[in-house]
Amino acid sequence: MTNHSKMILVAALCLGLTAAALAQSEAIRAIYRESASIPTNVEGIHAYPAPPAGFKPLTASDEELAAYGFPPRPDKVADPHGYQVWARVMSMPATRWFGALKVRSNRSHPATASLFQSQTEPTKFAASSGTTKNWSGVVNTLSSTSYSSTKSFCCVAAEFVVPQPQQAFNGSGGNICDGDTDQAAFWVGQGGFTVNGKNLGNQNNIAQSGVDILAPCGNSNGGAYAWLEWYPANPVELFLVSAGDDIYVSVNNTSSTTATINLVDETGQLAVSVSVTAPSGVKLVGNEAEYIVERPFGDSTPTGFYPLANYIWSFWDFARSKTFAKKYYYPGSTAASTYDVSMTDDIGDQIISATTVGSSGTLGSEGMFVNDENCAQLIGCVP
Repeated sequence: MTNHSKMILVAALCLGLTAAALAQSEAIRAIYRESASIPTNVEGIHAYPAPPAGFKPLTASDEELAAYGFPPRPDKVADPHGYQVWARVMSMPATRWFGALKVRSNRSHPATASLFQSQTEPTKFAASSGTTKNWSGVVNTLSSTSYSSTKSFCCVAAEFVVPQPQQAFNGSGGNICDGDTDQAAFWVGQGGFTVNGKNLGNQNNIAQSGVDILAPCGNSNGGAYAWLEWYPANPVELFLVSAGDDIYVSVNNTSSTTATINLVDETGQLAVSVSVTAPSGVKLVGNEAEYIVERPFGDSTPTGFYPLANYIWSFWDFARSKTFAKKYYYPGSTAASTYDVSMTDDIGDQIISATTVGSSGTLGSEGMFVNDENCAQLIGCVP
């Protein structure tokens, strides 16, 4: 056999293996879509069955993980740290939750960022930075503006701690009472982010899940709860969580209109695993993965956004997103296609929730630190 013939044979084998791998991935995605067979009280949301007694996620096959709605297993070689975190969380004795879903009126909302003056032309060695009026955190993006089952983002996941719900400090050792229920949402998701002057596709929907904290005057009827949402459908409340709880959450799309959502309260030992269908008429572009602290929408303020709860700070770790092509992205990415955004007040004259990331140092590429400041922390902001 000539060298040319050998090269052709090797190329054919590689193409065959690639095609087989893609077929296997689609087969796994089909299992995720079909195995969520338990209807809930909300249309478009189905729960996965609980695994049998003695089920061991660490030794289960990919097909078995999909059948019971576990998050996909990270690659031990390509993402060893991600695998360690996944293995730790999946081995916890968390009880599957199958309670009634409560539809909420306060909701997430897409965000539009204005880049800082120095970032209007993205630099080669730094992430792009800007502000929005409702999101703070990080958005990883891809250049494509149409969904691809081989190249789009498939997965996004992170861990964070639930902050204490409270209103802004009054400067005398207590908290203000602004007459409203201040709120903050902590979530990972895909879609819904727009940048002035950039083409990121039609970002009219968001598949997301996380935790909301609510802080009314005096903290009466306040607290925190886990939730999920595929905007523009209303969010649904899952179960109550407590300040200080460790939360693991992942959003893994199985098509442009279906996603498997996993949320684990590691402290409270509760877990939910459901498949969600997109609202009619929308689908993911597939080019955005997010780690966000948000102030929800639906209030009677001029902008419609709730006052931001005084969460003080939120540290995120083990955060990562992955494409179907198995390329990994992190909050600490320095690519210009990564957007670090901070939140302003309604007027837009001060930052009220700031984002700090870094590919080195104490945060590392997987970490993100978000803190409230200025009027959100002291005295309170004017709507």
